[in-house]
Amino acid sequence: MHSDPVCLIITSRLRPGLDGGYTVATMRRAQLLAAAGHPVVLATVDLHPDYAPFADEFRRLGLADSQTVMRNLLEEVRSRPAILRDAADPEVAPTIDESAGTHREAFELDASGVPWRQVVRDPVGAVVFTDFFDADGVPLFRLPFVAAPDWWRTEAVIDVLTAGLTPTGGAGTVPARVGGLAGFGALYRAWWRAVVDDQRALHPDAWLVAIAEARQVGEHWHGTGGVPLVHTVHNAHTTPPHDWDSPMDVTWSGWLDTLPQYDAVVWLTERQREEVARRREADATSTTPAADDAPGYVIPHPAEPPADVVADPSTVAGAAHRDLDRAVMVTRLAPQKRLDHAIRAWRLVVDARPTARLDIYGDGPLRADLQALIAELDLGDAVTLHGHTPDAPEQSRTAALLLLTSVYEGQSLAITEAMARGCPAVSYDIAYGPGELITDGETGRLVPAGDIAALADAVLGTLGNATEIDRLSRASLDWALANGPERALARWEQLFADLAGRTPRALSS
Repeated sequence: MHSDPVCLIITSRLRPGLDGGYTVATMRRAQLLAAAGHPVVLATVDLHPDYAPFADEFRRLGLADSQTVMRNLLEEVRSRPAILRDAADPEVAPTIDESAGTHREAFELDASGVPWRQVVRDPVGAVVFTDFFDADGVPLFRLPFVAAPDWWRTEAVIDVLTAGLTPTGGAGTVPARVGGLAGFGALYRAWWRAVVDDQRALHPDAWLVAIAEARQVGEHWHGTGGVPLVHTVHNAHTTPPHDWDSPMDVTWSGWLDTLPQYDAVVWLTERQREEVARRREADATSTTPAADDAPGYVIPHPAEPPADVVADPSTVAGAAHRDLDRAVMVTRLAPQKRLDHAIRAWRLVVDARPTARLDIYGDGPLRADLQALIAELDLGDAVTLHGHTPDAPEQSRTAALLLLTSVYEGQSLAITEAMARGCPAVSYDIAYGPGELITDGETGRLVPAGDIAALADAVLGTLGNATEIDRLSRASLDWALANGPERALARWEQLFADLAGRTPRALSS
């Protein structure tokens, strides 16, 4: 088998400004592999009718280029409806009931003015199902609404449709049912098989590898096209208090049960890989032994110093380039990020150092609450919520430090982005990531998770101290330069070499 694969990156959705670090990390991984000479296709199962504006925005943000290939399930089955109509099984009985009392909302139109979606609600306004239409406005498939957190595991049938007929033989408005697809997995696989066939036709001398970036797609790939599947992990799998044996929600516990079906799993941190192995060994109820799990590879998100920093690190290294009283945060304003801790800690910081300032870049559902807390603590002159800023990571070029107060992380792109610009971090020591990115006292500071007073003390031990900031800045940049894309790519190349020539697990089981 050829050693250089075509990489088919499968994911749920990729929209600029949504899903935080997940989206950025996925796009950067695609860039890393493409730059190394691997043809890359980003395939999303997002039920959106037009991905072209998203691709354009990614290019504007530097997360894609003219060679980036993005393919989207809904766009393609609308333009190639035979993908679903040929895959539908007429023997699969429908499970959706359009009973009396349901009502249809107005058609939603695509950019060409053609209907692409129509929502159907019950008498109290809850969504029952949604009809999707092909590029000619002909009914294509009917998607049930599933309220469960693991909705992608539903066994509800997806009806595949076509135009109905009136008694006189003319085109009718009532769709005719072609057959059914047994759940989301069958819907996704019908399209994925077409994508795989396309790539094999384009690259007849190469082999394909699928890289799943989300649980709701990875669990459904099993066996598609005989293509091996690598599954990546983007976030912590536990719930508070995030110990190795902490409870998990059903979305994560169900995913762990699927570990034996992948050809490889890529973890962001060694700690998470080890804790999952420990949990699996200790789980007496597991249906499969941990020894059968897919091989695990630890490939952290690389630090990516900007080109000018790589060319001349002295442009950002050291205290001379930094506002010694300024800290920054680059984060979503969401509960996971625990911004209230940062703001409360800043009250303690300002009490001891009135000139200290905290600039927070990002947006989210807690913005109003956080602004109210800033006012309550009389920090209006010291803490600023700047909202979403496309170049937010660049703010760390001139900051004395980056602050991170999350409850949990997968690794933390914010820390690597700051260190890549010579900005050290002060972070809670949480699962997962900061402890493997920061050497406490050498490249930044780690404090006990949730300890607001210790957080304030660590900040006060750094702000205003030119000697300390200079030392930490230079050390953090040295770490970033040593842990850049080349190191991550080498690990990916080793993974590909290990998979080359092997029969995919789905075919050997």
